[in-house]
Amino acid sequence: MSYKEWRGQVGNDKIQSGALNPESARAEEHAFKYYESVRHMKTDCRRIAANTGFRKEDIARIKNHVFYAEHELYDGEKGRFYPSYHMAQSWQRLIDGRNIQPRDIVLLNHEFLESVIESEGFNAQGAHAVAEAIYNYSALIK
Repeated sequence: MSYKEWRGQVGNDKIQSGALNPESARAEEHAFKYYESVRHMKTDCRRIAANTGFRKEDIARIKNHVFYAEHELYDGEKGRFYPSYHMAQSWQRLIDGRNIQPRDIVLLNHEFLESVIESEGFNAQGAHAVAEAIYNYSALIK
């Protein structure tokens, strides 16, 4: 059976394991809703700090960078980062403190470094390139 045939049998929104397909419209919708819910959370930074050993202040900086701050984006426009299903899943695991993956810690390091680099005058694309060279989160989610 080819991948295309298998995908047709499984459907576009679910993979065989029952988990949401990260490339689906449902995953995108979930990421948008989850990012908005994170913006209203009050205890996530404290919990992530306790679950990871990162300082609460550093987690708060990461949260602001990812979920609140507007950045100079790739097209020159200012705006928030586009929600990522993978990052939403990482954030949830970090809050829960269960099944934290190595990539979740890489995400925290990547976003912290990216926020520091952006604060020094780099745009989002430049800061991302530098952070990705050291903490390559995207390679870990493929």
